[in-house]
Amino acid sequence: MIKQVLKLVGFVFLPCMLSGQQLVVQIEGDVYMNENLPAISEAGTDYSTALETQSVVYVSVLYDDQLNKGKNPNEKWRVFLHKQNMEWNDALVLETRRTGSGSRYNHPGNPNISDGENFRQITNNPAYFFRGRGEIVQIPLALKLNGFSLTLGAGDFETSLVFTVYDDW
Repeated sequence: MIKQVLKLVGFVFLPCMLSGQQLVVQIEGDVYMNENLPAISEAGTDYSTALETQSVVYVSVLYDDQLNKGKNPNEKWRVFLHKQNMEWNDALVLETRRTGSGSRYNHPGNPNISDGENFRQITNNPAYFFRGRGEIVQIPLALKLNGFSLTLGAGDFETSLVFTVYDDW
């Protein structure tokens, strides 16, 4: 009977003792590609099939666990990215890259961030994007759309980007 009580007490308190560093991704900004579309004015004119947005999306990686925040201010993390299509044409290719390092949250000095500086295709499957240490805010991202043409026809195409952060790379 005592063993059963100890096991029950152990299972109740074990999750409290094993709490880990919790990270959260915050996204700021919306991207609309139609603001940069070239005007089609003359037949036979060559138009670029790639379009890079002028608007910037900012990603921040922050600690969600306020109680354990000070235990390891240099927690390692990595960000994975994929898209979820709502209205999309398979001829369109969406790419992204990290255009800056952001800044450390409440700490002086340069942020410790790596990878993601070259354009890479965003697919429907999660793929590694970039990594860093500690809380970093305002990491700027640029998006580029490839493969659009007049043969796609008129229409609205929409997708959502899903950022996932994992700790301890």
